[in-house]
Amino acid sequence: MNNRLTSLFSHIYISIVVVICACILLTAWLTSIFVYQEKTAYFYNNTMQVYQELEAQRNDVLMNADDFYQRAEVDSYNYNIEKISLLKSLSPCQECKYIKTINKVDIYMQKNNEYLAVYRLRSAIAAITISENFYDERVEDDIILFGTFAFMLFLIAINLYWPIRKLQIQINHLVEINHAFGRGNLNIRVDLQATSLLNGLSISFNAMAKAINERVDEGEVFAQALPHEVRTPLSRIQLAVGLLKKDLTRRKHIELLDSIDDYVDGMVELSEQITTFSRVSAKYSHYNCDEQSIVITDFIQSRIALYQTHNSIDVNYCADDEIIMNISPMYLRLAFDNLLKNMLNYAQSTVKVSVVQLANTIRITVEDDGPGILPENYHKIFIPFARLDNSRSRNSGGLGLGLSIAKSAAKCLGGQIAPSVSQLGGAKFELMIPVQRKESSPVLKS
Repeated sequence: MNNRLTSLFSHIYISIVVVICACILLTAWLTSIFVYQEKTAYFYNNTMQVYQELEAQRNDVLMNADDFYQRAEVDSYNYNIEKISLLKSLSPCQECKYIKTINKVDIYMQKNNEYLAVYRLRSAIAAITISENFYDERVEDDIILFGTFAFMLFLIAINLYWPIRKLQIQINHLVEINHAFGRGNLNIRVDLQATSLLNGLSISFNAMAKAINERVDEGEVFAQALPHEVRTPLSRIQLAVGLLKKDLTRRKHIELLDSIDDYVDGMVELSEQITTFSRVSAKYSHYNCDEQSIVITDFIQSRIALYQTHNSIDVNYCADDEIIMNISPMYLRLAFDNLLKNMLNYAQSTVKVSVVQLANTIRITVEDDGPGILPENYHKIFIPFARLDNSRSRNSGGLGLGLSIAKSAAKCLGGQIAPSVSQLGGAKFELMIPVQRKESSPVLKS
């Protein structure tokens, strides 16, 4: 998400720079045309004034053009003035570029970017050329023009960058809040002052987060209170059943009371699993989640030994050499025990457990030779109390919360559980846990 957001704003910044540069270049081009026309008109007006003054002086002294322009003090003007014969050449200068004609005065641009005007003399087949004295004023003007455009570009960029940058920061803040909320921090809220440009969206998110938080709190209170409230009447039922067994002698009545006792034990176990699932799934776990350095291979072996003594299923265990990692033993026990109990409930004769250390992950695999799970049902098996009609049902002894607890515990470890098909013919679950190490923690083996 952040990469996409960065890419979006990068495109915006690049587009703005391209548009600004295009506007600046277009403005510079139009301005240069305007300035060019203005300079041409300005040059014509000034040189026309010089031409009229010289012709007025020639008329006063009644001299021909050749004599007058040989003796005239043309150096007093800031222009180069020369007399040329119109019969000598069609062009008044070498490598001249014709620009335009104003009132029968031809204006040229010389190769050194100087203007030159051709004024035809009256009563003579000749003309005088008036051109600029060369000085680097145009270069100075170009530098000033370039500096002005650069300053304009800077001002435009600053005025566009800061609002967009502010918007980007506020969107990044919203993204971070969303990620934190998605990771389980339901108390986090958007700072409305930090997202003033997105005020409506921020208020909407905070309202949604508050509603979700209240629902989760209600669910936690209910899930934790329900087993507590149920345990008291169940205990009374068990007490009443025990008293009845003492007074009844008929076998049929005793079997019925034994069944009632089994139902009560099942309800007690169910209430305990509900409490466990509620605590593991809560936004703030009630369990001690302090990490310890654990010998994973020994820990898993001890859990297998605990359940194998109460079950006739053969459990084959294989693991790498001693694997030590920092982990919460409580969450590891909940994740692995529930996977193992699920396999023992559904296996026909064999359960296989393996522990392998990968580059950055510990993989704990549990598989059986039972009926298996169809791939299209993988998304259902982790839902609390979900039942699969064909392969796995309540008849196998499960309560419907074991895999849900295992998934929540794996999530608390930063890992995940992936179901698949086992080579044994049944189901296969892979518990993937990222490796974390703390050398100062004590080593716990079981």
